[in-house]
Amino acid sequence: MTKSNPLLSMWHELEVPDGLHVELLDGELVMQANPGHVHDIPGRTFVRHVPDPFEAWSERGLLVADDYRPRADAVVVRSEDRPADDADPDWPTQIVLAVVETVSTTRTAIKRDYEDKRGRYAAVGCRSM
Repeated sequence: MTKSNPLLSMWHELEVPDGLHVELLDGELVMQANPGHVHDIPGRTFVRHVPDPFEAWSERGLLVADDYRPRADAVVVRSEDRPADDADPDWPTQIVLAVVETVSTTRTAIKRDYEDKRGRYAAVGCRSM
C-alpha cells in the first residue's frame, strides 16, 4: 500500500458500518449496501469449483491503480502466486488470471460493473467473466 497517498490510507483505515461495502473507484470512495445472497451465488459457486493448480477468492481488492481499487466478486490466481500474507489488502493485478463480477440490475451498477470495471480490468491484463 502506498502510505504517501492519503486517500488510500483513509480508505484502508475506514471503519465501514455493517451492511455496507466500499470501493475506491477513480479517486472516489463508493459506498453501497452489501449485495444480497442471490448476488453472491455465482461468485461463491465459482470459488468452490476452481480446479488445482488454481484458486478463486471472493471479495479481493485489486491494485489496478493508486486511485482505482475495486473489490471483485471473485478472482482466479495460480496457487503458487497467491500472496503469502495480508500485508497489503489489495492484490496486484499481475497475478490475477480472471475476474468475476456479478452485475446488479440498476443502470449505475451495470455501467460500473460491466463497462467501467471491465475496461479497467482489461487495460491491466485481467480477463473479466
